[in-house]
Amino acid sequence: MKDFKGKTAFVTGGASGIGLGMSKCFLKEGMNVVIADLSDEHRELAREALAPYRAQTHFLKLDVADRGQMAAAAAETEERFGKVHVLCNNAGVSSPIPMDEASFADWDWILGVNLQGVINGIVSFLPSLKRHGEGGHIVNTASIAGLVPAPAWGGIYSTSKFAVYGLSGSLRLSVGKYGIGVSVLCPGATKSNVRQSEKLRPAKYASAERAPYAMPSLQQIGVEPESLGERVVQAIRGNEFHIIAHAENKAHVQAFVEEMLQAFPQETITDEGRMSYIHWFDQATAEALALQRGLVG
Repeated sequence: MKDFKGKTAFVTGGASGIGLGMSKCFLKEGMNVVIADLSDEHRELAREALAPYRAQTHFLKLDVADRGQMAAAAAETEERFGKVHVLCNNAGVSSPIPMDEASFADWDWILGVNLQGVINGIVSFLPSLKRHGEGGHIVNTASIAGLVPAPAWGGIYSTSKFAVYGLSGSLRLSVGKYGIGVSVLCPGATKSNVRQSEKLRPAKYASAERAPYAMPSLQQIGVEPESLGERVVQAIRGNEFHIIAHAENKAHVQAFVEEMLQAFPQETITDEGRMSYIHWFDQATAEALALQRGLVG
C-alpha cells in the first residue's frame, strides 16, 4: 500500500506512546485516523495534541479484550470515515509480576489485552478489508520480547508477544491474495506508558499485592514513539514484515537464534514421508510469499 491520502487507519492504544506516534505519522500522510484507547486521560491529551487534525481524527473508548466493544468500534469507524485500509493492533499492557508467582487473573488480564485484543481486531476488521477489495495493511505490535524471552518479571508479557509474532507471520501467509500486507512491530525501549498499565487493570482481574519490582522508566530511556511511527509508514509502503528499530537488541536476538539453530540434529533425511511433507510445506509457503511480494510494485 503506497497511497495513504484520504484512507483510514484504526489504531488501538492510539492515544499515547507508540500508538500516538503512529497516529501522528498517519495524519501527516493525509489519512483519517480513529484513535481507540481505554484511558480517558490519554484520549483527552491526544485530542489536544492533535487539534490541528480535528477533521481527520475520531476518538473512542475501547477495551480491546472485549469482543463486543471491538465489533462496535469497527462499525463506528466505518460509519465515521468509510472503508478502513490500515489496522494497527497496538494496545498492550505489562506488569512486573514474576511468572512463577502469577495468578490466573494476572495471565488473563495480560493475555486478554496483548493477544486476544489482536485477535479481536483481526476478526472484527479483516472481513471489511477483504470485502472492499482495495487492499490494505495490518500492523500488529509485538516486541523484542516476542523475539527473545524476557526474564521472569516479563514472562507473561513475553508469552503474549511471542504469540503475536507467530500470529502475524501466519496471517501474512493468508491474506496476500486479498491485497493485504502484514507487518509485525517489535520495539525495544520506547517512551511509553506501558509500565503504568496497572492503573488500567480491570477490577475483575485484581491481583494480590506484591512488592514493586524496580525497573527503569521508559519515559527517560526510550526512543521517541514518532520515530517508530515513521518506520511503520515506511514498512507499509514497502510491505515489510519485520519492523525493528532498536539496534541495541540485535545481539540478544542473534544469540537466541544461534542457540536454536545449534539444537537441530546433523542428519541426512531419506524418509520419503518426511521429505514429502516438508516439500508440501515449502511450496505452500513460497506461494503465499509470492502473493505478498506481488503487492509491492
